Amino acid sequence: MDKLIHTALNSLHSARIRQNVSSQNLSNAQVPGFRGDEIGGRFGSIFLESDSTLSTRVFTKRSEAGLFSDLQGELRQTDEQNDVAIVGEGYFLIEGKSGELAMSRRGDLTIGLDKTLRNGADEVMLDTSLTPITMPQFKKLFVSENGQIYIQPVGAADGTRVLVNQIAMTSGQDIELAKDTDGAIRPKGDFVREQFNPDQNVRLKQGYLETSNVSVFDELINNVEIQKQYQLNVKLISLAKELDEAGSALMRLPNN
Repeated sequence: MDKLIHTALNSLHSARIRQNVSSQNLSNAQVPGFRGDEIGGRFGSIFLESDSTLSTRVFTKRSEAGLFSDLQGELRQTDEQNDVAIVGEGYFLIEGKSGELAMSRRGDLTIGLDKTLRNGADEVMLDTSLTPITMPQFKKLFVSENGQIYIQPVGAADGTRVLVNQIAMTSGQDIELAKDTDGAIRPKGDFVREQFNPDQNVRLKQGYLETSNVSVFDELINNVEIQKQYQLNVKLISLAKELDEAGSALMRLPNN
């Protein structure tokens, strides 16, 4: 009964974590470029046994941290000059609020008070030298497929295009990526700005915005499954209790 109860308790713990991840995904389902968190299915109970000893119960096996879905979200046409979307694989290189280098799929661009180019999360967009992109005043903005930024300066004739900078991007190929504790995507291990080179093997589409890759329908179905798992394990604990009590009652029967 002991193993049965603790297996059920660990399954309840797994369900709670799955519920937290699902809630996190649902709360960010409308965030442009958001990458849904994943668990990896590595939760459960294990038991260690050796000769001439009692079984040792080991509690929950932890899931690998930082797993996320790399599926592309829907590309929605906005026709806004400040919206750019990555087509296929790849990431923008950004500077997070903590000042650390990171990767993002978010392409809803804005201009900060300090004239730096930022995304909708107020993260600074970097150029190919991995320094913040500073934008001059402009009337129109043009972003090419390879991330080159052109502007029509204020007062310039229509059709005038002046090259300002190029957005730093990386395909992410041959890099083991993970979501960090701040929600940013980074390579596992050290991610040193001075040692990282953007490969620019990414294609952009202006006037489009990538949505979150979270499927609300799938997450709602997942929540139903989690609820069923919870109820099943609660019943399992109750059954184990009844079996234990029945066994104890049999032990108390008077000898004939």
